[in-house]
Amino acid sequence: MALTVDPIVTITHSSGKMVIVDATGDYNAVTNPTGWDPSGTFSTARSTLTDVTTIITPPGAAAINFGSIGANFLDNGIRAQDISSSLSLADGLWKFETTFVVGTEEETVLTYSFRDVALKCAIGKLALGDMTSNDFAEVKLLYDKLIQVMECGEYQLVEELHADIIDALSSCVIDVRKSCGC
Repeated sequence: MALTVDPIVTITHSSGKMVIVDATGDYNAVTNPTGWDPSGTFSTARSTLTDVTTIITPPGAAAINFGSIGANFLDNGIRAQDISSSLSLADGLWKFETTFVVGTEEETVLTYSFRDVALKCAIGKLALGDMTSNDFAEVKLLYDKLIQVMECGEYQLVEELHADIIDALSSCVIDVRKSCGC
């Protein structure tokens, strides 16, 4: 049986962090009728969550059953959990299957996130490099396409474009392809 709420999960990341966030929001009859209802009258109350688990599939790797996300995610005031310490934070397409459990009811949310910390850094270094020996415009165009198809949910194409960008960067000076510590 499904919950009477429509959970939304987002992923935020920076150079050293990856955070899973419950972005569902609170119930509002007009602006968010499928949000968490603190009173439990119109939809599920977030305070009744008994567990939140997630299965994470990093880029090019096998799925990891992460299990319970953690106390901060269940905390109604925080609704987020830093999961960085348990993962190798590689650039690429990440897949998250997050299951919200209330008693015997559950709802699973599938979320994709593209991590591009080192990639953006490499593109930035490429722009600052010798423009006669590399093609910043070509790589930037591929990156812009990648971002656009990510927004359209075309995840196979995202992976293909990412591979094309890595191939294009492979002909650059070796320092360009390494993360610059952004």
